[in-house]
Amino acid sequence: MSDTAAVSATGLNIIKRIRRDHSPVVIVMVGLFLVVLISGALITDDFLTWFNVKTIIRDAALVGIMAIGLTFVTLSGNFFLLSMKEIAALSIICFATLMGADWNQWGSAGGEVTTFGLLATFLVAFMITMLVATIAGAAQGALIGLGGNPIVVTLGAAGLFFGIGSWWSDNLVVSYRRPHGAEWLGTGSFFGDIPNITVAFIVIAVVAELVLRYTTFGRQVYLVGANRAAGRATGHENFGMAIKCCIIASVCAAFVAVAFSGQVSSAHVNYFSSEFGSSGDMTIMVIAIVMVGGNSIMGGYGSTLRTSLGAIFISTVDNMMVLNGFNSGARVLAVGLMIVFSIIVFALVRRGSRAVE
Repeated sequence: MSDTAAVSATGLNIIKRIRRDHSPVVIVMVGLFLVVLISGALITDDFLTWFNVKTIIRDAALVGIMAIGLTFVTLSGNFFLLSMKEIAALSIICFATLMGADWNQWGSAGGEVTTFGLLATFLVAFMITMLVATIAGAAQGALIGLGGNPIVVTLGAAGLFFGIGSWWSDNLVVSYRRPHGAEWLGTGSFFGDIPNITVAFIVIAVVAELVLRYTTFGRQVYLVGANRAAGRATGHENFGMAIKCCIIASVCAAFVAVAFSGQVSSAHVNYFSSEFGSSGDMTIMVIAIVMVGGNSIMGGYGSTLRTSLGAIFISTVDNMMVLNGFNSGARVLAVGLMIVFSIIVFALVRRGSRAVE
């Protein structure tokens, strides 16, 4: 066999192995990411610098963490929580209000606030905020588990949570003084020049993927999402699963709210609504990440690792557009196009699978 033939055979074997080990959706998404990466390197100055790479991952962190939580809901066959930004809005008001309370006296010495006082205030505010998010998630999960339509339930919950947050804050900005115990998460950096929120994003992504792949709960998520009847036959009702997954999503939304509040030392119910970050509404951004990551909206197929990569992909596209001077409207349009593209890819893959069967 000639060298040319040997190289061709090796290439074909590699392609066959890739097709066997990875789904068409993943192959398409990875291919698209490579196209964007190469295009960015060719047409954008300073795109592949270490500083810009850190910026891309940091920008992906907040929406990525929230999308990881939402992935559990999607994989379990319960579509999406359309109340993600409202949960975050209620959580950020709760956290900022508690941070602004006169609790910094704890551990104070001579009228000056100590590290213990700052940490105690943060921990109390953080735990109460997580409790509020847990209740919000459990309530939605229970209604969905009882047979409620996820879209209707979460749209109604969105209005309720936003209303509570607006009433609680009187629709005003809630601020608290620096220094405070949330700075380490919002703006801190323990590992050299890598922000703590980036580290949190990576840790959460790894832990979530390990949970899905190697725990009984993770296998149950896939089972219930892929085949509700089979899950019921093995004793895994959607009621409990919906509650657990909605709690995970809500807690992730609350964590993002705490981190964002730690950055700006304030809160407002509209922080996650219009023009959040780069591409507008937070809920739309999170759903886009879940879908672009190659997760099936019907449940039972996907992973939090794909979601994490989807967050980085969208952040990469947005970063490239910013460096090339595109305004916010064009960037929102790009997110919408990516959602439509992922739907088309899924539809084509599903049609191809049925044809093979």
